Amino acid sequence: MHFLTWDTGILAALGVLLAYSLFIRKHKSLATLVSLYIAYLVAATWGDQVYQLFTGQRTALGGVWIKANATPAMVEVGILILVTFLLSSFLKLGGRRSKYGALEIIAYSIATLALGVMFVVSFLDPVSRAHVLSISKIVPYIYTWKQWVLGVPVLMMVFFGIYSEDD
Repeated sequence: MHFLTWDTGILAALGVLLAYSLFIRKHKSLATLVSLYIAYLVAATWGDQVYQLFTGQRTALGGVWIKANATPAMVEVGILILVTFLLSSFLKLGGRRSKYGALEIIAYSIATLALGVMFVVSFLDPVSRAHVLSISKIVPYIYTWKQWVLGVPVLMMVFFGIYSEDD
């Protein structure tokens, strides 16, 4: 029996993300959510070119390439994590107070995690994706409802933005 599965990893990540988000408050948890959307666009757009750079199919600066044993999914997930971390660290969003407080932060954290899991699973090749979907209890729900996982965070941002209090 394996201790670290997709489900335990997701639950551990949720715990860490909730603790982090409650500590840093709303404006940074919102920045993390927005950063994840942007990072997905960057990873999906540049992932193939970076993968080609890692395999020698493409060179940079007149013949420089990086020898690595990486798959396209690993490269895209790495870009997703790196860009999300960098953007959320430096992205400044308005810090208006909300009458929902911790509920809003928890909602943003859950949405960020579900969105991140959905993006990672979407980067996997079909065989790996089918394997993950067969061994996990949480991922199939996220992946089956992927249109909602993509859209609900945007609706939450609009809702919480409309009903926030002025400073």
